[in-house]
Amino acid sequence: MSVGSASAVTALSPSQVTKEIARQSANYHPSIWGDRFITYTCDDKVIHAWHEQAEVLKEKVRKMFTDIDFAEKLNLIDSVQRLGVAYHFEAEIEEALEQNFSAYLDHFYRDDDLHRVSLQFRLLRQHGYNVSCGEFQIRQRTN
Repeated sequence: MSVGSASAVTALSPSQVTKEIARQSANYHPSIWGDRFITYTCDDKVIHAWHEQAEVLKEKVRKMFTDIDFAEKLNLIDSVQRLGVAYHFEAEIEEALEQNFSAYLDHFYRDDDLHRVSLQFRLLRQHGYNVSCGEFQIRQRTN
C-alpha cells in the first residue's frame, strides 16, 4: 500500500456510522405488563424500612442461635442454609459447629434419631470437619 492511497481513506463521523447500520427489528407483541416494572421507583423511606426490618430479623435469628439446644441448632443451621441466607450468619454457624465438634462422637452414639445423626454428619462434613463415615455406617447397621 502506498502512502498516497492511505491519505484517501476518510474517517466517518458517528452519525454517519449509525445511519449505515440498519438493524432488523422483530415484531414482538407488546407485553401484557406494559412498562410498569421498567418505570417502577420505590420511595427511600420504604427501602429504609425494609432494611430496618431485615436487621431486626437477623438479630432474632442470631438470638435463636444462643437460645436453643444442640439438636434444634442443627435444624436451624440447615434451614438457614436452605433459605440461602447463611452468609448473614457465617460466624454463628461456625461457632455452633465448633462448639459441638469436640463432642460429636458422644452425640453420635447416644442419639437415637437417625435424622439428627445424619444432619449432624452432613453439616460437619460440609463445613470441612474431619468426620469419619465409618461411625455413620456402624450406626446404620445397628438400626
